[in-house]
Amino acid sequence: MASASHPALLGLGRIDWDDTGSLLHHARPLFDALTDQSGLLPALLDTLAADPHLQPMCEHYDFMDKLVLHDDRESQSRLRLHLYRPGYFDRPHNHRWSFASHILRGSYTHRIFGRDDQFGEDTDPDTLQPIHERVERAGSSYALHHTSVHSVHAEADSISLLLRGPAAKDRFLILDRSGPSFWAYGAAHESPQTRASKQMSRGQVEEAIARIRSLIATAHPAPSEV
Repeated sequence: MASASHPALLGLGRIDWDDTGSLLHHARPLFDALTDQSGLLPALLDTLAADPHLQPMCEHYDFMDKLVLHDDRESQSRLRLHLYRPGYFDRPHNHRWSFASHILRGSYTHRIFGRDDQFGEDTDPDTLQPIHERVERAGSSYALHHTSVHSVHAEADSISLLLRGPAAKDRFLILDRSGPSFWAYGAAHESPQTRASKQMSRGQVEEAIARIRSLIATAHPAPSEV
């Protein structure tokens, strides 16, 4: 079966992206299909390696790569795969879209601080106290509304899947402890220079895919936490 016509990918239009219950309910069959022996994940990686539409969406940062495995234009949703390198952590932030995530390999410490209407550019990140903190391990899944403020501190070579919905806003806030907090924007609102600085080259995409295949082949998922 062609990867783009897999039943789990065809059901994305039924998700209510403002309802985390609906999001997780519909994301689980997709995550199950990507982690079983159906060959969906290898097929999507094969497609990405030669797809001129998906490759420019892939992004490279100092401590992680973001690969776009599927772009559903009808539902305005995307399936991404994140590869974390040593030293990865992010700053407390919200998102422009709601999403569901599944850990394929490794683990990360996940902290949730509250709703974004409780924070602003003048919020001191050093005063933030998590209201929820847990270690997300291989096999665990969760959904997060776009109004949530959270952060992730990942173990090296962790790999996660992320199913994101349509943008609910143009920008999101990053609370920075090392400097002033700032707003970040989606690709449609970025300058050509900013966009080019994070776009992965074809060689980088191929290198990341090879690394992901190698890591997944040696992964041994732990039981999901309740």
